[in-house]
Amino acid sequence: MCYNHYMNKFFKFPNGLTLCYSKNDSVRSVSVGVYVRAGCLYENEKNNGVSHFVEHMFFKGTKTRSAFDIVAEVDSLGARINAATSKLFTYYYTISLAEDFDKCLEILSDLYFNSTFPTEEFERERKVILEELAESEDTPDDVCIERAASASLGSHPLAKTILGTKESLTKMTREDLFAYVAERYVACNTVVSVAGDLDFDAVQKAVEKYFASNFEQKEFAEKEILPCPLSEETIVVDKKIEQVHIVEAYEGVDMFDDRECHAIALLTEIFCSSMSSRLFQTIREKLGLCYSIYGYPSFLKTTKGRFYICTSTNAASVSLAVEKIDEEINLLLKDGVTEAELERAKKQAVTSTVLGQESTSAVMRALGRQAILKDELYDIDAELKLIESVTCDEVVAVAKKVFGGLRRTVCFVGDTSDKNLKKIAKTVKH
Repeated sequence: MCYNHYMNKFFKFPNGLTLCYSKNDSVRSVSVGVYVRAGCLYENEKNNGVSHFVEHMFFKGTKTRSAFDIVAEVDSLGARINAATSKLFTYYYTISLAEDFDKCLEILSDLYFNSTFPTEEFERERKVILEELAESEDTPDDVCIERAASASLGSHPLAKTILGTKESLTKMTREDLFAYVAERYVACNTVVSVAGDLDFDAVQKAVEKYFASNFEQKEFAEKEILPCPLSEETIVVDKKIEQVHIVEAYEGVDMFDDRECHAIALLTEIFCSSMSSRLFQTIREKLGLCYSIYGYPSFLKTTKGRFYICTSTNAASVSLAVEKIDEEINLLLKDGVTEAELERAKKQAVTSTVLGQESTSAVMRALGRQAILKDELYDIDAELKLIESVTCDEVVAVAKKVFGGLRRTVCFVGDTSDKNLKKIAKTVKH
C-alpha cells in the first residue's frame, strides 16, 4: 500500500511496517528516524519507565558492536545519532550525508534487532536514570507540570511519568526490558521515516533489507484503554525555593479532530504563547507579576488532551496571579477574539510551520510523528490550508470547551512555610 503526495510517500510493507519518505534534492543530507509505539501509554505501575530505559539500553551494545563501537562508527561518518522517549512513542534517529544513508540505517537496524542489554551496562544505566529522575525532582517547574498533568489524568496510563518512579526503576530487571521489546517492538508498531536527497526506490529497498525482512511474524492486538475525563483537584508541593510555580491543567481536544486541533493552536497563539499574547501582556507587562507566563496544548491518544497555563511568582502574589489569569479567561469567553488577533495568529502559525520544515531532520520528525500517531502521511500544504480556514467562531468554541466553568487541576510548588502559600496548603491535597 502506497500513498503519494508530490515528493512524499507513505508505504506499508505486507507485515505492517510503515515507511514515510520525503525527497529533497536541494540538500546533500538525509535524516532517518525509527519510531515505535512505546511510551507511558503502554506501561503499567510495575514497569513504569521501561520505554525510556529501553531507549537508553539500545545504545549499550549489540551482538556485534560495543557501546563505544556504536558511537565511534557514527562519529567516523561525521553523522549524528540520538533518541528520545515521549508518553506516546520512542524514536531513534541519525542525521548524515546522503551517501552514508545505508550505513546509518544498518546501525539503527542493529540497535533495534540485536541489542543485548549487557548486565554491567544495565546496572550502570539504572543509576544514570535514577540520577536523571533526581535531577527532574530538583527542577521546580518540571515538578509542577508533571504533578499537574498526572493529577489531571487520574488513573489513565498517561498519568505516569516518562522516567518512571524510584520504586519501579529499582525493581526493574533486564528480563522486563526484553519482554517489553518483544511485546512492543513489532512491525505494525514501527515507522521508518526518511527525508533527504535519495530516490524512493533505493530507500524502499534498504528499509526492506534492514528492517522489514528482519521482523518475526507475530500476532498483535492493542489493548483497549478507556478515555479519562479531567480529574479536578489542587495540589501543593513543598520545596524551599524563592518563588511559587503555578500550573493550571484544563481538558483539551481530541487529537484526531483536525479542525479543533488547529483552532486550539491558534487560540494558544492569541491567548498565551507569544509576547503579544493576552496573558503575557496583562500578567507580565501590565501587572509585573511574573517573568514568564505561557500556555500550550498537549495532544494525547485514547483520551482528550490537556491544556496547560504555566507561570511563577512570589508567594505574596500567587492569589492575585491566579485571579488575573481567571479574569483574562472570562474576558476571552465573554468577548471572543478579534479578526486582527486571528490573522496575526495565523501568520505566526504559518510561518512557524514553514520554517519548521526547512531541514531534513524537521521533515523526518513531522512525517514520523504523523505516521506513528495517526497512521497517515503528513501533508504540509493541507496543514497550511487548514490553518488559514479556521474562523473566529471555531477559536471561541474551543476556548469554551477548554475554559468553560474553569474546570481544572492546579498545582503549586513552593515553600509552604510562607504564610501566603500556607493558607492555600491548609485546604488542599499535598
